[in-house]
Parts: sequence; structure tokens; C-alpha cells
Amino acid sequence: MTLKRSLLVFLLVMFIPAPARGAGNLHLGPLEIHPYVSIRESYNDNIYATANERKADSITTTIPGLRLDLLFRTHELVLDYNAVSTNHATYTADDTTDQNARGFLDLKLGSEFGLSLSDFYTENHEPRGSSSTGFIEKYINNAAAASASYQLADISKVEIGYTRNTWDFKTSKFRDREENMTSVYLYYQLLPKTSAFIAYDHKIVDFNNISSQDLNNDVDNESLGITWAITEKSKGTIKVGYLQKNFTKSSKTDYTTWTTSVDLNHELSEYTSLTLIGQRAVNETNFQGINYLVSTGAYAELRHKFIQKLTAVVKGSLGTDDFSDAVPPETKKRQDLTTMGGVGLKYLIQDWLEAVIDYSHTNRNSNLDANDYWGNSYMFTINVAL
Repeated sequence: MTLKRSLLVFLLVMFIPAPARGAGNLHLGPLEIHPYVSIRESYNDNIYATANERKADSITTTIPGLRLDLLFRTHELVLDYNAVSTNHATYTADDTTDQNARGFLDLKLGSEFGLSLSDFYTENHEPRGSSSTGFIEKYINNAAAASASYQLADISKVEIGYTRNTWDFKTSKFRDREENMTSVYLYYQLLPKTSAFIAYDHKIVDFNNISSQDLNNDVDNESLGITWAITEKSKGTIKVGYLQKNFTKSSKTDYTTWTTSVDLNHELSEYTSLTLIGQRAVNETNFQGINYLVSTGAYAELRHKFIQKLTAVVKGSLGTDDFSDAVPPETKKRQDLTTMGGVGLKYLIQDWLEAVIDYSHTNRNSNLDANDYWGNSYMFTINVAL
């Protein structure tokens, strides 16, 4: 389906008459069954994110899925599965099928105790433009987590968590690893809907491949933050911390830096809302020859409703990636600055049916010219969720 045809479909779908009955969901006793599907037609004029030899293609992405919600007393169980099928019109060798499965269990054990268990499994891929090999990089990632909370008093709470994260790459075996992290959060309520917190994380990173075991390291992160949910119109969390990355092998240079995360959502008016997400994090290696990667970035999205069902979106992001080491034949460390800007329209045809038109422009400016690129993406998406 071409982009022109996709736009025509969008205009036709916008004027489908409303059904006689409103949208609902399927029930089996207390179990809610939510099937969903997303169909996207897109055109990208630089699918491989290269400085030269730009390649353009039209891409069809289909995401069918099923979510199960079970509420029993004060507890909740959520199971979710979807498959992501991507098909290229021209470069069909890049067609992929990814799978994602998630389980979440939230238990309220009286008024003071809480226990959460979760697991996320994905068979996914990195596209050519961002993989370490220049080819599609397939991988399996599994993240299992557990956290327990205890209400110490009316104004304070302690939370303890554990996460086990495993990575298995098909080609870049030097990146295979296991990450085990324990965390402690101590909350103190300042206002009825606002709390300050102190957090400490300790992570042990063990690489599986013998060629990469000199990258084994421990990470300690201490941070302070504040979280609030004053009303449905204003929610957010801000956290600032200090991180120490200590390598097991003495020949590797340890690293210390500051970290932060920001997650804000605020309604400026009845029709206008703003989302701001930011993070500075130290990531494990994704290219052979570097020890770690420091990523700092922010994303902002402004939404405005013209009418009840039509919403305009303006979005933008700014991010930097600093590589720890120079990789021969280069003599300097790689540094990338990536910017993105875009606009879109969302039309809520029915409660269960949404159509989206989206445009974005991305530009990466690197101190190593071979890694520069710019590209434009045009997308039309239909979302169905019962």
C-alpha cells in the first residue's frame, strides 16, 4: 500500500458511521479480554540511517495482540502478548517478525504490605542503522522483577526490589550478559499527593562470552527524587543521582558520573497537555572495543484537542551519545548528537478505533562524519483496541 493510498484510506475511515452500540470488552467472569491490532503504513527516505547511499522504502507493520486483565479483590493480574511483523516493499531481506510477552502481578497484602512480580520477554531486533554490525541484529531479552513495599507509617514507605535481566544476541555474542540488580527506596510523604524519596541501586553485570569477561563490572547508584500525583492533570517524578561503575579487571578504568530521570505529564488547559521525559544513563557496550556508552536525552510532546475526537501533536527530542573509547582506525572517541522533530494528527473514530498521521525528521551529527545521517519518516496508523 503506497502512502497516497494510505492517506485516502484515512479520509474514508474518518467518516465511517458510528455503530449502534458503544465499544466494550469481552468478559469471562472477572477476566477482561482485550484483543487489539495496529496496522501502520510508513515511508522512510533513509532506512539504513547512512550518511551516503541513502535508500528509501515503504514499510507495512502489523501488530496483533491480546491483553488479559484479572481483578480479584484488591489484587491485579495482567498478561499481554503481541507480535510485530514488518514487511518492506523493496528491501524484503530486511523483513522481520518480533514477539513480546509481559506478565504483571500486583498483590495488596493488607493495608501495609504490597508485592509486585513481573516478567517481560522479547524476541526483537536492532535495525541496520543502529546495530553494531551494520546488519539486522536479532536478540532475546528477558527481564524478571520483584518488589515488596511496606507502609512504615502514614507518611513513609520502604520498597525493596530485585531485577534479573538477560541478553542473548544472535550475531554480536560479545554483548551476551546477565544483569542482577537490587534496589531500595525510602519514601517520605511531604504533602497528601507528594513524596520525596532516597534510592540506592546495586547492579552486577556478568558477560557470558569469554572475550568480553574483562567488561564485567559492578554499578552503584545513589539518588534523591520527588514524585507527585496532585491531580489527574499533574503527575511526575524527578530523580537525580550519582553513579559509580567499577570494573572487575584492574586494567579497565572505572567511571563515575551523575544520572537523572524526568517523567512529567501536565494538562496546561482543558484542551492542551504536555509530556516531558528525560534521562541520563550509562549503558553497557554495543560496539566491540568500547567499555560503555553514556546517553543523555530528552523528549517533549505537546498535544492540543481541536475537537473532542481530533488531537494535534507536536514532538521533539534531543540526545547525545558519548562512547567511552576510540575504536581503531579512529583516533578519537565517538560523540553523536541526535535531534528529532515532528507533527501528527490523531482522530478517535470510536472509543475502540483510532487513526493517526505522523511525520518526523531525524538528524544525527557525529564528530566522526561517517556516522552522520538525516532522514524523514511519514506514517499512517490504524489502532483497534477492544
